[in-house]
Amino acid sequence: MTNKITCDLILGDCLEEMKKIHNNSVDLIFLDPPYNLIGLDNFIDLETYRFWVSDWIDECLRVLNWNGCLILAGRPPVLNYLCVDICKKRIVFREWITWHKIDSITPSKEKYSTNYECFAIFSKWMNRTFNHLPIKSKTENYSSERNAGSIWEHCKISSHHKEGTKHPTQKPLSFLERFVETYTNENNLVLDPFMGSGTTGVAALKLQRNFIGIEINPEYFEIAKARIKPFKEQTKLEKEAVK
Repeated sequence: MTNKITCDLILGDCLEEMKKIHNNSVDLIFLDPPYNLIGLDNFIDLETYRFWVSDWIDECLRVLNWNGCLILAGRPPVLNYLCVDICKKRIVFREWITWHKIDSITPSKEKYSTNYECFAIFSKWMNRTFNHLPIKSKTENYSSERNAGSIWEHCKISSHHKEGTKHPTQKPLSFLERFVETYTNENNLVLDPFMGSGTTGVAALKLQRNFIGIEINPEYFEIAKARIKPFKEQTKLEKEAVK
């Protein structure tokens, strides 16, 4: 008999809801908060934003286990400031992944177009879970066992994309699957405090991980519930079949 996979979806403020999670109990935290960029979010003063981020980062570090990782999505320059703030909390910076949006160009005559987003990855301690996922090399110059590079290409997930929902900043499912598979093992616990459209939850359940998702926006919460429901039901059926 295998362990039962759990999935808890919570409508509420992540800062309050995370207080209910036990210390050192989460294996991976994926964070996709409002970026606080002019023109994209309800922009607030940078220092106010950094204090707000610091509050929920502290909660994340409390619930993250000692082998766990934290992934923070964002874009410079704000993400750069946050990385400095987070490292001051004695957490270990690990990787920086850049998502190159191959079909997304922001027209501008005053600067280069912004067609990327970033993921800053940290671990709570020097030891961490990291599962090597080899990719096929397109040339003979590299080993067939090499890891993925730090620039990942994918189109923007708009409402017209096959994965798309009404959520404006949805991330590719393939990215979340790779994150979950790399930084966790089966039956581990994945937390997404800014669940949005539920992509992290879909990836976690597909890969037999437990999941906690928190979302403050009722409309996005319902979108996430609808996306995750089939995977919750499938996971339950699979688990019942092997008893």
